[in-house]
Amino acid sequence: MRVDGSSPHPFRTFTMKSLQWASLLLATATATSALAAMPSITVSTNNTPEDRKVLAAVSREAFKKIGREFVLVSLPSERSLQSADNGDVDGEGLRVAGLSDQYRNLIQVPERYISVSFVAFARKPVKLSVNQSWASLKPHRIAFITGWKMFEANAMEARVVTKVNGPEQLFLMLDSDRIDLALYTRRGGEDLVRKLGMSSIVALEPSLKDVDMHLYLHRKHELLVPRLAQALREMKNDGTHGRILASFGFN
Repeated sequence: MRVDGSSPHPFRTFTMKSLQWASLLLATATATSALAAMPSITVSTNNTPEDRKVLAAVSREAFKKIGREFVLVSLPSERSLQSADNGDVDGEGLRVAGLSDQYRNLIQVPERYISVSFVAFARKPVKLSVNQSWASLKPHRIAFITGWKMFEANAMEARVVTKVNGPEQLFLMLDSDRIDLALYTRRGGEDLVRKLGMSSIVALEPSLKDVDMHLYLHRKHELLVPRLAQALREMKNDGTHGRILASFGFN
Protein backbone atom coordinates (compact mmCIF):
# COMPACT_ATOMS: atom_id res chain seq x y z
CA MET A 1 0.00 0.00 0.00
CA ARG A 2 1.28 3.45 -0.87
CA VAL A 3 1.60 6.36 1.60
CA ASP A 4 -1.61 7.87 0.21
CA GLY A 5 -3.50 4.70 1.10
CA SER A 6 -3.86 3.38 -2.45
CA SER A 7 -2.59 -0.01 -3.61
CA PRO A 8 0.07 -0.40 -6.35
CA HIS A 9 -1.29 -1.27 -9.75
CA PRO A 10 -1.35 -5.10 -10.03
CA PHE A 11 0.07 -5.07 -13.57
CA ARG A 12 3.06 -3.00 -12.47
CA THR A 13 3.74 -5.41 -9.56
CA PHE A 14 3.52 -8.38 -11.91
CA THR A 15 5.87 -6.71 -14.38
CA MET A 16 8.51 -5.96 -11.72
CA LYS A 17 8.44 -9.54 -10.44
CA SER A 18 8.64 -10.86 -13.98
CA LEU A 19 11.68 -8.69 -14.66
CA GLN A 20 13.37 -9.92 -11.50
CA TRP A 21 12.78 -13.54 -12.45
CA ALA A 22 13.92 -12.88 -16.00
CA SER A 23 17.14 -11.31 -14.74
CA LEU A 24 17.81 -14.26 -12.45
CA LEU A 25 17.17 -16.77 -15.22
CA LEU A 26 19.40 -14.83 -17.60
CA ALA A 27 22.26 -14.76 -15.09
CA THR A 28 21.91 -18.50 -14.45
CA ALA A 29 21.79 -19.27 -18.16
CA THR A 30 24.86 -17.10 -18.78
CA ALA A 31 26.84 -18.87 -16.05
CA THR A 32 25.76 -22.30 -17.29
CA SER A 33 26.63 -21.38 -20.86
CA ALA A 34 30.06 -20.11 -19.82
CA LEU A 35 30.76 -23.36 -17.93
CA ALA A 36 29.60 -25.47 -20.85
CA ALA A 37 31.79 -23.46 -23.22
CA MET A 38 34.89 -23.86 -21.02
CA PRO A 39 37.49 -25.92 -22.94
CA SER A 40 38.40 -29.18 -21.23
CA ILE A 41 41.79 -30.73 -20.49
CA THR A 42 41.84 -34.53 -20.23
CA VAL A 43 44.67 -36.04 -18.19
CA SER A 44 45.38 -39.76 -17.86
CA THR A 45 46.81 -41.36 -14.74
CA ASN A 46 47.88 -44.62 -13.13
CA ASN A 47 48.39 -43.16 -9.66
CA THR A 48 47.40 -44.87 -6.45
CA PRO A 49 43.80 -44.14 -5.39
CA GLU A 50 45.00 -41.70 -2.72
CA ASP A 51 47.28 -39.76 -5.06
CA ARG A 52 44.58 -39.77 -7.75
CA LYS A 53 42.16 -37.99 -5.41
CA VAL A 54 44.69 -35.22 -4.78
CA LEU A 55 45.50 -34.95 -8.49
CA ALA A 56 41.81 -34.54 -9.32
CA ALA A 57 40.99 -32.05 -6.56
CA VAL A 58 44.04 -29.82 -7.04
CA SER A 59 43.76 -29.91 -10.84
CA ARG A 60 40.06 -29.01 -10.89
CA GLU A 61 40.79 -25.89 -8.89
CA ALA A 62 43.98 -24.95 -10.76
CA PHE A 63 42.53 -25.43 -14.24
CA LYS A 64 39.38 -23.52 -13.30
CA LYS A 65 41.61 -20.55 -12.47
CA ILE A 66 42.92 -20.55 -16.06
CA GLY A 67 39.54 -21.15 -17.70
CA ARG A 68 39.71 -24.88 -18.32
CA GLU A 69 37.60 -27.80 -17.18
CA PHE A 70 39.63 -30.74 -15.83
CA VAL A 71 38.82 -34.33 -16.81
CA LEU A 72 40.69 -37.33 -15.35
CA VAL A 73 40.82 -40.81 -16.88
CA SER A 74 42.60 -43.93 -15.60
CA LEU A 75 44.80 -46.07 -17.85
CA PRO A 76 47.50 -48.72 -17.29
CA SER A 77 50.78 -47.01 -16.44
CA GLU A 78 52.79 -47.35 -19.66
CA ARG A 79 49.73 -46.91 -21.86
CA SER A 80 48.86 -43.78 -19.90
CA LEU A 81 52.23 -42.23 -20.68
CA GLN A 82 52.14 -43.26 -24.33
CA SER A 83 48.62 -41.86 -24.76
CA ALA A 84 49.74 -38.52 -23.35
CA ASP A 85 52.93 -38.46 -25.43
CA ASN A 86 50.96 -39.29 -28.59
CA GLY A 87 48.46 -36.52 -27.88
CA ASP A 88 45.52 -38.91 -27.47
CA VAL A 89 44.94 -37.18 -24.13
CA ASP A 90 46.12 -33.73 -23.08
CA GLY A 91 48.43 -34.67 -20.24
CA GLU A 92 49.72 -37.18 -17.72
CA GLY A 93 50.05 -37.17 -13.96
CA LEU A 94 51.29 -37.51 -11.43
CA ARG A 95 54.85 -38.45 -12.37
CA VAL A 96 58.40 -37.93 -11.19
CA ALA A 97 60.38 -35.07 -12.65
CA GLY A 98 62.53 -35.45 -15.75
CA LEU A 99 60.35 -37.62 -18.00
CA SER A 100 60.43 -35.06 -20.83
CA ASP A 101 63.82 -36.46 -21.89
CA GLN A 102 62.19 -39.80 -22.69
CA TYR A 103 58.73 -38.56 -23.70
CA ARG A 104 59.62 -35.61 -25.90
CA ASN A 105 56.05 -34.38 -26.41
CA LEU A 106 55.39 -33.97 -22.70
CA ILE A 107 56.21 -30.77 -20.84
CA GLN A 108 56.58 -30.87 -17.07
CA VAL A 109 54.58 -28.34 -15.07
CA PRO A 110 57.30 -27.13 -12.70
CA GLU A 111 55.16 -26.77 -9.58
CA ARG A 112 55.02 -29.75 -7.21
CA TYR A 113 51.63 -31.36 -6.54
CA ILE A 114 52.63 -33.72 -3.71
CA SER A 115 55.67 -35.53 -2.35
CA VAL A 116 55.71 -39.33 -2.43
CA SER A 117 57.87 -41.95 -0.71
CA PHE A 118 58.77 -44.95 -2.86
CA VAL A 119 59.44 -47.91 -0.58
CA ALA A 120 59.96 -51.66 -0.44
CA PHE A 121 57.38 -53.84 1.32
CA ALA A 122 58.33 -57.18 2.92
CA ARG A 123 56.75 -59.91 5.00
CA LYS A 124 57.23 -60.31 8.74
CA PRO A 125 59.51 -61.34 10.30
CA VAL A 126 61.61 -58.91 8.32
CA LYS A 127 65.11 -60.22 7.65
CA LEU A 128 65.95 -57.83 4.83
CA SER A 129 67.55 -54.41 4.88
CA VAL A 130 67.29 -51.48 2.47
CA ASN A 131 69.84 -49.28 4.23
CA GLN A 132 71.84 -49.01 1.01
CA SER A 133 68.84 -47.81 -0.97
CA TRP A 134 68.65 -49.25 -4.50
CA ALA A 135 71.79 -51.33 -4.09
CA SER A 136 70.03 -53.20 -1.30
CA LEU A 137 67.64 -54.73 -3.85
CA LYS A 138 70.26 -56.61 -5.87
CA PRO A 139 70.18 -59.97 -4.00
CA HIS A 140 66.39 -60.17 -3.96
CA ARG A 141 63.32 -61.08 -5.98
CA ILE A 142 61.37 -57.89 -6.51
CA ALA A 143 58.25 -56.78 -8.33
CA PHE A 144 56.68 -53.48 -9.32
CA ILE A 145 54.02 -52.15 -11.68
CA THR A 146 54.87 -51.92 -15.38
CA GLY A 147 55.52 -48.32 -16.39
CA TRP A 148 56.55 -47.00 -12.97
CA LYS A 149 59.60 -45.09 -14.15
CA MET A 150 61.25 -44.61 -10.76
CA PHE A 151 61.62 -48.38 -10.36
CA GLU A 152 62.44 -49.03 -14.01
CA ALA A 153 65.32 -46.56 -13.71
CA ASN A 154 66.73 -47.81 -10.40
CA ALA A 155 65.66 -51.36 -9.57
CA MET A 156 66.41 -53.42 -12.67
CA GLU A 157 69.64 -54.91 -11.25
CA ALA A 158 67.79 -57.00 -8.68
CA ARG A 159 68.30 -60.78 -8.86
CA VAL A 160 64.79 -61.35 -10.21
CA VAL A 161 62.57 -58.56 -11.53
CA THR A 162 58.87 -59.10 -12.17
CA LYS A 163 56.56 -56.47 -13.61
CA VAL A 164 52.85 -56.68 -12.89
CA ASN A 165 49.72 -54.89 -14.08
CA GLY A 166 48.30 -53.68 -10.78
CA PRO A 167 48.96 -53.22 -7.05
CA GLU A 168 46.72 -56.06 -5.84
CA GLN A 169 48.74 -58.53 -7.93
CA LEU A 170 51.92 -57.05 -6.49
CA PHE A 171 50.95 -57.64 -2.86
CA LEU A 172 49.38 -61.03 -3.50
CA MET A 173 52.73 -62.17 -4.92
CA LEU A 174 54.48 -60.91 -1.81
CA ASP A 175 51.95 -62.52 0.52
CA SER A 176 52.36 -65.89 -1.23
CA ASP A 177 56.19 -65.72 -1.01
CA ARG A 178 56.66 -65.51 -4.78
CA ILE A 179 58.80 -62.38 -4.33
CA ASP A 180 60.91 -60.95 -1.50
CA LEU A 181 60.03 -57.28 -1.97
CA ALA A 182 57.12 -55.36 -3.46
CA LEU A 183 57.98 -51.84 -4.61
CA TYR A 184 55.23 -49.24 -4.29
CA THR A 185 54.42 -45.93 -2.59
CA ARG A 186 54.35 -45.95 1.19
CA ARG A 187 50.91 -44.39 1.62
CA GLY A 188 49.26 -46.33 -1.20
CA GLY A 189 50.80 -49.62 -0.08
CA GLU A 190 49.89 -49.25 3.57
CA ASP A 191 46.29 -48.41 2.67
CA LEU A 192 46.06 -51.39 0.31
CA VAL A 193 47.59 -53.79 2.85
CA ARG A 194 44.93 -52.76 5.36
CA LYS A 195 42.14 -53.26 2.82
CA LEU A 196 43.46 -56.68 1.86
CA GLY A 197 43.94 -57.72 5.49
CA MET A 198 47.61 -58.54 5.00
CA SER A 199 48.84 -57.70 8.49
CA SER A 200 52.11 -59.55 7.96
CA ILE A 201 53.27 -57.11 5.27
CA VAL A 202 55.10 -53.92 6.27
CA ALA A 203 56.95 -51.04 4.62
CA LEU A 204 60.70 -51.07 5.17
CA GLU A 205 62.69 -48.12 6.45
CA PRO A 206 64.24 -46.00 5.11
CA SER A 207 62.36 -45.20 1.92
CA LEU A 208 64.12 -45.96 -1.35
CA LYS A 209 63.42 -42.45 -2.63
CA ASP A 210 61.33 -39.42 -1.61
CA VAL A 211 60.34 -37.37 -4.64
CA ASP A 212 58.09 -34.54 -5.76
CA MET A 213 55.34 -35.49 -8.21
CA HIS A 214 54.36 -33.35 -11.19
CA LEU A 215 51.76 -32.98 -13.89
CA TYR A 216 52.81 -33.12 -17.56
CA LEU A 217 50.99 -31.51 -20.47
CA HIS A 218 51.32 -32.37 -24.15
CA ARG A 219 53.30 -29.76 -26.07
CA LYS A 220 50.16 -28.68 -27.95
CA HIS A 221 49.23 -27.04 -24.62
CA GLU A 222 52.66 -25.50 -24.10
CA LEU A 223 51.22 -22.03 -23.51
CA LEU A 224 49.14 -23.34 -20.62
CA VAL A 225 52.16 -24.61 -18.67
CA PRO A 226 53.30 -21.26 -17.17
CA ARG A 227 49.69 -20.26 -16.51
CA LEU A 228 48.98 -23.50 -14.69
CA ALA A 229 52.21 -23.21 -12.71
CA GLN A 230 51.19 -19.70 -11.65
CA ALA A 231 47.73 -20.94 -10.62
CA LEU A 232 49.34 -23.64 -8.47
CA ARG A 233 51.65 -21.09 -6.84
CA GLU A 234 48.67 -18.89 -6.03
CA MET A 235 46.86 -21.87 -4.49
CA LYS A 236 49.89 -22.57 -2.31
CA ASN A 237 50.18 -18.94 -1.26
CA ASP A 238 46.50 -18.56 -0.31
CA GLY A 239 46.35 -21.93 1.47
CA THR A 240 44.03 -23.68 -0.99
CA HIS A 241 46.63 -26.29 -1.95
CA GLY A 242 47.39 -27.11 1.68
CA ARG A 243 43.73 -27.42 2.60
CA ILE A 244 43.09 -29.84 -0.26
CA LEU A 245 46.05 -32.02 0.76
CA ALA A 246 44.99 -31.96 4.40
CA SER A 247 41.45 -33.03 3.45
CA PHE A 248 42.95 -36.27 2.08
CA GLY A 249 45.31 -36.79 5.01
CA PHE A 250 48.48 -35.47 3.36
CA ASN A 251 50.87 -33.24 5.28
